[in-house]
Amino acid sequence: MEAVQKPLDVDGAAQFTGLKKSYLYKLIHLGKIPCYKPTGGKVFFTQADLETFIFRGRQSADYEIRNGMDTQLTRGVV
Repeated sequence: MEAVQKPLDVDGAAQFTGLKKSYLYKLIHLGKIPCYKPTGGKVFFTQADLETFIFRGRQSADYEIRNGMDTQLTRGVV
């Protein structure tokens, strides 16, 4: 059976992500990070939502870009 994770408050989210609390509040205000406000006040996060947020902005390494370009060129697709 899967264990239910406890929701994280802003302090917990800051510790989990390594981001400052003030930056998390800014992201919330801008609608850039998913969160829960069950009473309209205190903010909570799930670990899964935070992981999705963190890992969505992956930057490709230069060798990955070159490999992709080489693959397209050898297929004749540009």
